[in-house]
Amino acid sequence: MEHTGFPSDETLAAFIDGRLDAETRAKVIAHLTTCSECYSVFLSATELPSRTAARDAWRPRRAWIAVATATVAAVIACVLLVTPVRDRILHRENGMEALTKAAPAQRIIAGRISGFPYQSPAPVMRGSKFDPQQNPENASLLTAAAGVQRSVAARRTAANLHASGVANLLLGKDDIAIDTLHEALLVETGQRSVAAAIAESDDVALLNDLSAALSNRALAKRRAIPDAVEAVRCADRAFRIGRTPEAAWNRAIAVEALNGRGHAMTAWHDYLAIDETSGWAEEARKRIAAD
Repeated sequence: MEHTGFPSDETLAAFIDGRLDAETRAKVIAHLTTCSECYSVFLSATELPSRTAARDAWRPRRAWIAVATATVAAVIACVLLVTPVRDRILHRENGMEALTKAAPAQRIIAGRISGFPYQSPAPVMRGSKFDPQQNPENASLLTAAAGVQRSVAARRTAANLHASGVANLLLGKDDIAIDTLHEALLVETGQRSVAAAIAESDDVALLNDLSAALSNRALAKRRAIPDAVEAVRCADRAFRIGRTPEAAWNRAIAVEALNGRGHAMTAWHDYLAIDETSGWAEEARKRIAAD
């Protein structure tokens, strides 16, 4: 997406300096997720040693970007001449670590994302739909998500697509998250259909996170039955081949989405057989007691 006039250079500079009101700041944050030009300026400017240097770098915008891009390209070209360094960089495709560090303190989905620490559920927002992209507290998450998207643009590998799917899930974009995770599954397995890919996949984390995304959409009642069925299939496959706490958790959530909490008691007890002490275990017990 090309820059369309908002934010202006002055507004973007004020955003970096922390001088915007909350409403305008939220709009700028949302814009940064779709405009590669503004994001490049934001990222480069915030890495300068001082705000004064950053402000001096604004004009002319396009010329500054061209110089910065050329400099970075030259550095990358030099680095890639060194084979061990090149190999480490080219194979370090997974943006999950950055997303884990930038994740909000509270989770907005019932499911559990692979590798993420325990996060208590966010309060249910009534009235207008809550949009994580409009929350100024998610600035770090938006930055991490933008980095993941750049990796996908460079290489549509299973790892990059997986991270992109998780980023979209964290930002409340269930449909995009599921489509992207489906693509990751197809790339990982080489299959032509999602059903076959689920049956063949050995990527426990990918299956788990796809299950979490599907359950989240199922619970929103947009595609309840098809999504819940696929969520159970993904979580069952992940649980059989990995028996991770995440897969056990998401299997229980998927069964709840499909048949209601009363039918998920066995799955919740399976979870507690793996994890008895964490925050997740405490939440599982509350779910059992609430039935």
